[in-house]
Amino acid sequence: MNKTENYYEHKLIFACACLEMSDSAQNEIRKFLAVPLNWNEIIDISNRHQILPFLYFNLNKLNFGTIIPRDIFMIMQNCYFSNILKNSLIEEEISFILQLSNRENINVIPFRGFSLIQTLYHNLGLRIMVDVDILAKNKDSERINNILTQLKYLGYAEENITVFTKIISPNLNLVIEVHYALAPCRPYKINLPSLWERTQQITFNKLSLTCLSEEDTFLSLALHLRRHTRRITLKMVIDIAELLNANMSKLDWLYIIKSAKDNRIISTVYFSLYIIKELFDATVPSKIFNEFRPNIIKITLIHFCINKSNFFLLKKWQGAFLRLLLCDKPIDFLLYLWRVSFLERFVTKHCFKKYKENITEIMPRDTKLKIKK
Repeated sequence: MNKTENYYEHKLIFACACLEMSDSAQNEIRKFLAVPLNWNEIIDISNRHQILPFLYFNLNKLNFGTIIPRDIFMIMQNCYFSNILKNSLIEEEISFILQLSNRENINVIPFRGFSLIQTLYHNLGLRIMVDVDILAKNKDSERINNILTQLKYLGYAEENITVFTKIISPNLNLVIEVHYALAPCRPYKINLPSLWERTQQITFNKLSLTCLSEEDTFLSLALHLRRHTRRITLKMVIDIAELLNANMSKLDWLYIIKSAKDNRIISTVYFSLYIIKELFDATVPSKIFNEFRPNIIKITLIHFCINKSNFFLLKKWQGAFLRLLLCDKPIDFLLYLWRVSFLERFVTKHCFKKYKENITEIMPRDTKLKIKK
């Protein structure tokens, strides 16, 4: 691998972007800290990729705070503890919403960031949340909207999703996305018929919290990665890497393989496995990896398009081209262009333009639901 201008800065970020560091990773970090580093570049990249708390957590754990410039270390520390405060406020708010949902016998599933903090990270400071994703059934949409609008959330509807927003503290505008499908049609509807039956229960703030199975969590993260190929963040890749690191041997890979084939997301799953191997040297058994391996031309193009050397330097055209490569068949990409370029850009966005401009309430105020907080 050719050394880029910020080779050691990039290597340091990759080494710190994990929950547990091996002895070899710790020795690497010591070597990186022994050379002059562009700390402004490190802070800038870590902010853009939403993983600055990981740097503070791991460098502080290794007692390297004294050899890092004090102002830089304070930026990391402030980000970490600010994230704890922010996530604590979000937890409190979501806990109350879950209480109301349980009281109304509405089954909802927080997934991705919020759920991963509870089930995987177990640390409020590490995982940055931009919003909270909640999965619900179509039949419960009106009752969920009713709860959130009674709590003074404002919202607008999109395809299979309603976006709610509310200022819950002077510096925090919480965004809650209520999904009625695991992912938008890109281009096909994702069909996981046993998703709700496969859910698991955990205890959260003395509440019973419904979570996706580890297999469906992995599929949701892979689909989320595919959706954001033009702006992939390292945070997304860490989610997948840590999930598989904790559950690789326990996952029902036959279920994942069948689901990927049925929903034409074989290339998407391959990319999720490839990127964690590429960036973090993650161990993925060859037998599993080969189940999703596409043809050699697509493999070569994916590897050329995104790799450890260019991950932090990815151009927009590379992200767009990568999105094409993650379609299993050429017809899938044509249908994707039709849906995204025409249906969503000119039809859906036109229909909901007034909601996005005004962020109006989607439910009447005179509902009968009484809420006491």
